[in-house]
Amino acid sequence: MNTFHRIINFCTLLGILVSSSSAINAQSEISFSSETIALPVRVHRFTSEQEARLNCTLSDDEIRQQFEVVNQTWVQAAIVWEIESIVDVVARKPKNFAKAMENPRGTLAKALASNMPRNQLLQKGFNVVIAEDYGHSIGGVFLAKEDGLVFYARKGTKGIQTPAVLAHELGHSLGLPHTIFEKDNNLMMGSGSGRVPKLTKPITASQIMIARLYAMTGKPINPPRVQPPSKSLILVFGILDTNKDDIITLSEVKKKHRPYVIDFFRRASRSAVDSLSRDEWDFIIEQQGQSRQRPQQGRQPQQQNQRAYGPGIVPQMFSRFDANKDDRMTRKEASSQGSLINEYFDKWDSETNGNGILTREEVTARLSDEPAVQGAVSNSKK
Repeated sequence: MNTFHRIINFCTLLGILVSSSSAINAQSEISFSSETIALPVRVHRFTSEQEARLNCTLSDDEIRQQFEVVNQTWVQAAIVWEIESIVDVVARKPKNFAKAMENPRGTLAKALASNMPRNQLLQKGFNVVIAEDYGHSIGGVFLAKEDGLVFYARKGTKGIQTPAVLAHELGHSLGLPHTIFEKDNNLMMGSGSGRVPKLTKPITASQIMIARLYAMTGKPINPPRVQPPSKSLILVFGILDTNKDDIITLSEVKKKHRPYVIDFFRRASRSAVDSLSRDEWDFIIEQQGQSRQRPQQGRQPQQQNQRAYGPGIVPQMFSRFDANKDDRMTRKEASSQGSLINEYFDKWDSETNGNGILTREEVTARLSDEPAVQGAVSNSKK
């Protein structure tokens, strides 16, 4: 039995046990173990005479100081990163890096991996590779398919980087994705107005459970792709929600679908003892560029490049455009050019009471009846 399947079995047992107890305090009561998990890390310091941006100038002491601050964040999960050694490695292909930096999107990670020799990796533990300057491209990156390497640099998108960036990338190596719902400067936020530079950052109880679970394996996460029970994500929620209460829990899911649910929960920063509502599911799918479309009699299928929005987009819509936060959208508030609410406001208003105001409930009802497609209303007027 491989590591992933052992994790699936453990999560399944945990989820079923919790479903029979109080769900409110389950997260805090179950921590796998109160003992600190120590994770060995080998730090690889890039050197390069050809490419100054790869040639790391951090000293051994400065690297150790950064890890001390990293551990101030991870103490929340009773996880400590212990430096096994710091070794200098000559970047193998600096020209690849230089070329990738000209257009880093989609190419920089591969270029970094090509520069890292594999003969010095710590086999039973974690490997962090530190460069000098990633410019305005990235702060760091975790590459699960490249021996679980974590790449970091002294300088990143905002200049000299705080150790929180390294703590963030190490979080990815323990199975934590960028957050979808969690804000408030959470460690795993990818971007957003709530993200500000700080030495240490908070993590949630669910994130702690996920991270500790993978930390127990002693190596970076590299989960296999788990297929959903249907190719259509529109139908998946209904398949998984066996008791039809619009909430998915691991205990109710059929055994054959549990690996998919556990991994989907993880990618939503949810642990095995958590649940997902239909609204949360819809929002996640929409964030992934998907949508749940309910078949409408007589409707023509959408073009492949058109994106349909369901009710899961409502919280984001009101958060962005409801200026006074009263859960009521006026025409003036909805007048942002190019926005979905601007395009559909008059249509939805006429379909409700025509009072020039759309409530959160009214927008939710409209999108539940018929998903909205950007440009559909505008094109119909031509």
